[in-house]
Formats: sequence, C-alpha cells, structure tokens
Amino acid sequence: NNDPDEIIFTDVDGVKKKISKKNNKYVTVSLTQILENGIWQMEAEFNNSDNWAAIGIVRDTYNIPANTHPCGNTHRDHMVSYGMINFRETCGKCFYFKGNGTQGNIAYKDNQKIKAEFDSKKGTLIFSIDGVQQPVYVRGINEKVRFFITINYPQQSCTIRSLKKLLTPSTKHLANEIAVHW
Repeated sequence: NNDPDEIIFTDVDGVKKKISKKNNKYVTVSLTQILENGIWQMEAEFNNSDNWAAIGIVRDTYNIPANTHPCGNTHRDHMVSYGMINFRETCGKCFYFKGNGTQGNIAYKDNQKIKAEFDSKKGTLIFSIDGVQQPVYVRGINEKVRFFITINYPQQSCTIRSLKKLLTPSTKHLANEIAVHW
C-alpha cells in the first residue's frame, strides 16, 4: 500500500484481516499474494461503505499510487474493478476495465460476501455475491495478478474473510455469461 497513513490493518482472528479507513479519500490496497499457478479465491465483506467500494485484480507489475480510484485514467488499464451501487455511479457500471463499464453483474451492498476467483490455467476471473455466480467475468489473463480492494469514506472497512488456493474451481459456465477480454 502506498498510502499507509490512511488505513488501519487489523488481524481479526488469525485468518480474517480487516482494512479500515481514517479519512475521506480513495484508498486502493492490493494484497501481497501474487496469483499464479492455480486457482485463487478471495472472499471479502464491506461495512460502513455508503455503498461505495470495489474489489478486483491488478497486474502484478503495476504499483498502485496513493489516492487511486481504480476507474481513473491510466489505473483503469491495469485493474479490473467490481463495485457497489455508488461505485457504479462513479464509473458508469459496477464492472469496469480499460475505460469501459459492462452491465450484467448486480451491484452488491454492505454485509454481503463477495468472492473473486482467479484461475491461472484458464486465465479467468469470476465473481460471486452471497454464493451466486455473476455473469460478467474476465478471460484471457495470462500474467501474474494480485487481488485488491478500494474504499473511500472514514470508518469504512473491508474484512478479507479468506484468501485461499483451491484444488478445483467453484465456478461453472453460465448460459447468460458475458466475457470481457483482459
């Protein structure tokens, strides 16, 4: 994280980690785990967000500057974001990459469990909300990436409920799926 004075990291229970905000400005934090060689899944939950937050992936080679909005010019070319309803108002759609919003995924809310699943062999990133797989996903990812979260408001937090490597994917093809090419 390139904005350490802006956030508070808390170990919740030895597994869960909580990232909280101090002030009113954009903070985008990438997890240190480099995603490669297998299937990686992160589950997150936002609180006190005023429905403005997002999760996604960033190229491992990209260093996220302080006060970064993932839809901002230049950043958006290196990051895929999936956000809440007020994030959608900022970016045009709740799913955003390379300056384009893609409609199809629901805009989630506080206290919902958001899963992001990256499969390095298939080159895909698929999201689920409260166990329901979303139709818009990313394909063609053939490089190392990291998960990230972005938050904005004071007292807002994101709890990383889990980050794990899976033996088999928990996702499947959907009849109404929409692929966004990396």
